[in-house]
Amino acid sequence: MLNVLADSGPLGALFNRRDRHHARAVEFFRSHGAALRCRTTWEVVSEVMYFLDFSANAQADFLEWLHEGHVRGLMHISALDPTDLPGVAVMIRKYADRPMDLADASLVWLANKSDITDIITVDRSDFSIYRTAKRKSFRNIFPA
Repeated sequence: MLNVLADSGPLGALFNRRDRHHARAVEFFRSHGAALRCRTTWEVVSEVMYFLDFSANAQADFLEWLHEGHVRGLMHISALDPTDLPGVAVMIRKYADRPMDLADASLVWLANKSDITDIITVDRSDFSIYRTAKRKSFRNIFPA
């Protein structure tokens, strides 16, 4: 079983044939199949929906895929609590030179909570810099 954090880039690319990462996303999810356990956040889901705003069908397909993945135990979506927001704000200030958006901050928060640092992302530069509270680095397993 491969436990990973899922960023918006590969998830959005999976549902956008025009995305330059589409073929890699399809192959990645096809080849890892049932062994993949993805964790993401509602902030990432929201960002993917924004990326897919060109098509209500793509948005609906994405939501149905998330639901099916949840039912099969392959996808788990975590939610920030209002009590988490001061810590997220600290992270956003820490990485202000990047800048860190809320979706990325929520994934670092989730890494702190879950101790998972394997990630699938197309955002290689930012996630090579971000660190967890325990100073662990992220390992991007999405193919370049």
